[in-house]
Amino acid sequence: MKIILVFVMIFVLGFLAAGVNAESLSVETDLSKAFDRAKAENKMLFIQFGREACGNCQNLKTLVKGNKLDLNSKEFIYADLNCDDSKTEQLFYSKFRGSGSTLPFVVIADSSGKQLSFRTGYGNAEEYNKFIKEAKAKIK
Repeated sequence: MKIILVFVMIFVLGFLAAGVNAESLSVETDLSKAFDRAKAENKMLFIQFGREACGNCQNLKTLVKGNKLDLNSKEFIYADLNCDDSKTEQLFYSKFRGSGSTLPFVVIADSSGKQLSFRTGYGNAEEYNKFIKEAKAKIK
């Protein structure tokens, strides 16, 4: 009986822990609104600039939606931006700089919209979590 209780407790705790990062991490698709929210809510921005037909972009979305990244609603606004929208593209390039040509372009910015980190292309959860950790260290 004790063994069953232990397994149930482990399962419940694991289930609760898996949902910690997903806690209401809403998706913003308008960069201006994402800037406004980040400023008003004093949160960092995790910005994905890509397109639907991009495999690397879809991989990153899967990592975010699957709670594989160290993103949470208390610290971050997640902006998933379409690079084919001319207004979004203009605003993105007016605010952020980085090198690379492979989508997605990923930026972490502070609550004022100041770029903290930039990366491009494919990444696994470990690489993105290191990227997030390094960006967070820049504001502490």
